[in-house]
Amino acid sequence: MHSPPIIGDTMTDTNDPQTTATDESSASRRGFLTRSALAGGALLALGGGAGVALADEHVPTEAPEAAFDDVDGTDVDVLNYALSLEHLERALYAAGFETFDEEAFLEADALSAFDEATRETVYGFVGTMAEHETQHVSVLGQAVELLGGEPAAPAEYNFEFETVGEFLSLATVIENTGVAAYAGAAPFVESPDLLSVALSIHSVEARHAAVLNWLTGASPFPDAFDAASSQSEVMDAVSQFIVEEETDDGEPGTEPPADGNETATPADGDGTETPMGNETATPAGNETETTMGNETMTPSGNETATPDGG
Repeated sequence: MHSPPIIGDTMTDTNDPQTTATDESSASRRGFLTRSALAGGALLALGGGAGVALADEHVPTEAPEAAFDDVDGTDVDVLNYALSLEHLERALYAAGFETFDEEAFLEADALSAFDEATRETVYGFVGTMAEHETQHVSVLGQAVELLGGEPAAPAEYNFEFETVGEFLSLATVIENTGVAAYAGAAPFVESPDLLSVALSIHSVEARHAAVLNWLTGASPFPDAFDAASSQSEVMDAVSQFIVEEETDDGEPGTEPPADGNETATPADGDGTETPMGNETATPAGNETETTMGNETMTPSGNETATPDGG
């Protein structure tokens, strides 16, 4: 069972001893690719094959940075990586529709340059994008499960926008990041069938980005070739939207001492005075008498004070 990666984690373990065993690795790879082919065929059937496209003929100016290692299980890792990004996109659109209704889009200053007919279509366009992201989450999750993995769970997100214009600008950034992420991860998909599924999603994400570019005043198709982004580049771009869980370094219900060594003693008049240092307080009446000849000399500064009569 493959555990779901979190955006920011390394997707594969290159130190896995199984990857160094040639015979076992070959057999495992054949079985994995067979499952990948079956999963890809099933998902193409689920999606109706709509939008399946050939890979873009992207000619990079330099060798792309490897985002995934070529080891067994890479398809599951890449799919979960894509699923994590789809969770992010779906959450963004959900937050947008919780904040703005159709009237807000019609009256948005950011869309004032468009005629009324165009403004009326924007709300529907964005709604369709949201539906697409929901379908992508469903299909990628099923792909991971068909391959025996555990689908990546959504994180907690924080999107800062107050106007429709700010929301559309943020959606533009995230959609373009997703396009570059798919382009960077696709070469590491081993199964041709799963690659077809990934490319069919990639092309739809590119359509989203083109429309959003147009709505926010940028060119829908700025370049002849779209640049691919490595995993680390994508993580850097999206980490600002992910809320990190807070951890408590101390024990539950306790507050760590100032220097980690003192033991607190209530000041009730019967306690033992504790000088600064590493002393242990001895309550009155609980002192241990030391037999003659077995005393331990206590260096100055570490003594335990004993009340009179003890």
